[in-house]
Amino acid sequence: MNKIWAIAKRELKSYFVSPIAYIVIIVFLLFSAFIFNFIILIRYPLAEIRSLVYNMAFIFLFISPMLTMRLISEEKKLGTIELLYTSPITLTNIVVGKYLSSILLFFVMFLLILQYPIFILISGTPDIGPMLSALFGFILISATYLAIGTFASSLTENQLVAAIIGLGFLLLFWLIGIIGDNIGGSVGNFVSSLSLIKHFDDFVRGVIDLGNIFYYLAMIFFFLFITVRRLEWKRW
Repeated sequence: MNKIWAIAKRELKSYFVSPIAYIVIIVFLLFSAFIFNFIILIRYPLAEIRSLVYNMAFIFLFISPMLTMRLISEEKKLGTIELLYTSPITLTNIVVGKYLSSILLFFVMFLLILQYPIFILISGTPDIGPMLSALFGFILISATYLAIGTFASSLTENQLVAAIIGLGFLLLFWLIGIIGDNIGGSVGNFVSSLSLIKHFDDFVRGVIDLGNIFYYLAMIFFFLFITVRRLEWKRW
């Protein structure tokens, strides 16, 4: 665990050495402010946290590949990936540590936007249960975005290509529910069950289902697992 934490801290520091973290945070906050002030307060004055969280999940879908695109692709580009292969640290520790750094940066951004739910809570009478459920769902779906982006970063040494691949995967898993609905039947139900947004719906409605939690945790585990396998395959 100490090795994972050491990697995570190193990667987190590297975010702030480059302008990536600052740019992503600023963009995220600007969009958050726009959504809260112009969409919720003006267009939907009676809306509570639901509209905010839905829109934030959609925006973070596009932003998250920027957080993960360099995690592994940069190591390949600089040639330092070979040092990782020969280091005493396992590839699992490396992948998990790098992924954890993106999670930590996400939580920095998450804490900055908590002002909006707090404002809604103070100025109105929202149901706290659905509010907490929606925020919990937002954390889970965002963590899944980052796991998918980490895998995309392992596929290429070009950071821009990694971001595009990651975004492609995310859009596929976001829209796959529509595809499943059009297919219908048992096959369609299975395809729909892979949708990121369908599992997110229950959280936004205030329903915390263990099946939905398991789905996101399974997705995170799966994409981190195949990231490790991808690196092991490239080693040989």
